[in-house]
Amino acid sequence: MHRYFNNGYHGNGFCPSFGVFHNGGSIIVGLGIVITIALVFYLFAYNNKKKRISSEALESLKLQYVKGQLSEEEYLRRKSLIDL
Repeated sequence: MHRYFNNGYHGNGFCPSFGVFHNGGSIIVGLGIVITIALVFYLFAYNNKKKRISSEALESLKLQYVKGQLSEEEYLRRKSLIDL
């Protein structure tokens, strides 16, 4: 009975019921998928955060310009820096 264990379904280490990658390849593919999904979520979150900060800075700049604390030239210069 012991000789049947650890030999796989056909006796050669291949067991088709455990998927296509019987030698650990499915773990690597799974990790690749998880890492790709995490990277996509990170990039979207980073991009949204950057837009939000830029929007807040632009609103603050507009408020300073409306209050007369900045000249038109200074406003346009700072605005061009924020838009980068």
